[in-house]
Amino acid sequence: MRIFQVSDIHGSVESAERIPEKAKELNAELIVIAGDITHFGGISEAEEILEIISRAGLPIFFVSGNCDSPELLTWNPEKFNAVNLNAKTEKFSGYSFIGVGGGSGKFGTLTELEEDEFEEVLKRFDLPPESLILLTHSPPYGTEVDFTGTKHIGSTAVRRFVERVQPILVCTGHAHEGRGITKIGRTTVVNAGPAKNGFCAIIDVDGDLVRPELLTLY
Repeated sequence: MRIFQVSDIHGSVESAERIPEKAKELNAELIVIAGDITHFGGISEAEEILEIISRAGLPIFFVSGNCDSPELLTWNPEKFNAVNLNAKTEKFSGYSFIGVGGGSGKFGTLTELEEDEFEEVLKRFDLPPESLILLTHSPPYGTEVDFTGTKHIGSTAVRRFVERVQPILVCTGHAHEGRGITKIGRTTVVNAGPAKNGFCAIIDVDGDLVRPELLTLY
């Protein structure tokens, strides 16, 4: 399975227009968006961005981020092949994808969750780790992929979940400066970097073997 990962589009139409072109160029099978689709926007803004990305003709899994309106946590788009994974499980290519939206930290943004709210979503998921992929805007706390250069802004609840369940892959964003790939036990964690700045990632998954690569949209 070949996953094309982006996050932190922040309403950039220019970057959104590059996503379907790049995904097709790389022969991706699935596009995942790890939050902050809009920049302090709601459903209409998210629809505009997702409509552009849907031109790839590929399935899209997404969660919302802290800079998206709270209504995006439960929004289920009907106009294109995009699934909001927040608090849901979806199967694709033999893998179980789960998601949690919203942002960790206190920044005065639109959708900031407490750790117990992350826990409430994550405790629903009891699935075999060998087929499990987590899509989360907020990275696991305390790694290079949640580090802004001055502090860690990830979620402790997400970190505990990853340590306990050990999904094969976590696709995340939120910390723009934390673009990178790291491991927590057997779990590969990928922060593709902000798409608004032209960053993305391609991830090949074969059984429990995960091969990610950080790329640019341009």
